[in-house]
Amino acid sequence: MTQLELNAKITSEFLNILKTHLSEKLISSNGSIGPVFDADLTDKNLNYKDTHYFYNGELKFVHWTSIQNLLSIINNREIRLYNLLNSSDPDEFDYAAKALEISHNQINHSKNYFFTFSFCRSYDLANKYLWNEYGKDYTGVAIEFEIINKPDLWENFMISQVYYKLPQFLIDFILDLNVLCEKYPGIKTEIDLGKLIGFHKKKRFNEENELRLSTYFPFESLEAYWKYCNTEFRFDKDRPRITSYFGLSLWVDNDSPYVKSDKPKYDRRLIIEENYFKTRPQIKLTQIHFGKNCGINNYQFLEFRQKLEEIIRLKLGYNLNLELNLFK
Repeated sequence: MTQLELNAKITSEFLNILKTHLSEKLISSNGSIGPVFDADLTDKNLNYKDTHYFYNGELKFVHWTSIQNLLSIINNREIRLYNLLNSSDPDEFDYAAKALEISHNQINHSKNYFFTFSFCRSYDLANKYLWNEYGKDYTGVAIEFEIINKPDLWENFMISQVYYKLPQFLIDFILDLNVLCEKYPGIKTEIDLGKLIGFHKKKRFNEENELRLSTYFPFESLEAYWKYCNTEFRFDKDRPRITSYFGLSLWVDNDSPYVKSDKPKYDRRLIIEENYFKTRPQIKLTQIHFGKNCGINNYQFLEFRQKLEEIIRLKLGYNLNLELNLFK
């Protein structure tokens, strides 16, 4: 058998393993250079529809954060997707990646470029554990929002629940790749599973009921990375770290008189590329709940509530009738 024929045979067996465990729709490209056989996962969210990693439920969610972060979200008209170097779990991603025998360099690459925004289903709003853990003992806020466009059309954005157990199909996939490499000594297989592994956490986090919105290296070039990616320093006790985030614009009602102005320099409409919300999530805020320990009482809250409604009108272009009382 010639080397060309051998490569064709290995390629065929490699592709068969991919199709068996991941399905043909998930593979956007494949090839080989010398002894290395590689493949890439698709960026089209629709192709994940029949997998673990496509969310089919109601697109209404709740996200807990601080009051300061709430104002930042509204004033900047964007949510921030942070890479996994920012995670509250320092071992996140490593848990699943090491179990799947992913190399140390690949783990670091994936953690650096997997950007995620975490939240729960809207019915978890009254979950005391989540208010205590992520609402900081009711001192923060819960932001309700909905996604108003179709995830089917997204490119390089995914939404999925987080899994607290590694699925068997991924374990079997890696085992079959190892068998292939043992069968043909000297070859190597490469496929970046980062965008899937990022939806897995250790079992001890299962009370979080977490869902994630993610994007994986959403930059066309290094120039785009420096333009759209921002850096934060986090000096947490015993764990100082550098982390990055990617901003995703909120939906703004550009037809609203609240944001329009006859004077161009005062116009507050959101200027984005024409198809921005065709390929990206289109997020609209629907309600905001202040925790009972936020620092004010219900009587004092009236003034802050009215001001917040005004800011939302002037920044996002629509009315939000906020709750009258602090959330208990």
